[in-house]
Amino acid sequence: MNEKLRKVLMYKYNAEVQDALYKIQCYSDHELVIPEHPDITAEVDKLLQKIAEAEDKMAVMELHYDQNVADKTVL
Repeated sequence: MNEKLRKVLMYKYNAEVQDALYKIQCYSDHELVIPEHPDITAEVDKLLQKIAEAEDKMAVMELHYDQNVADKTVL
C-alpha cells in the first residue's frame, strides 16, 4: 500500500472516530432527544460500534502497513 493511500485511510478512520465521539458527547452534555431516535442507548451503542470498527481498521493497517515497523516476524 502506498503512503498516500495509507494516510488517506487513516484520516478517514480518525474522522469517523471523532464524529462518533462528538455525537456521544452531545447526547451526554445536552441530554438530546431526537424524535426519530427516542432510544438514546441504542444510538450511543451504534456510535460505539462505529468507533470500534474504525479503531480496528486502524490497528490492522498499523500492523500490516506501518512504515515505521522494520520487521514483523513473529517468533
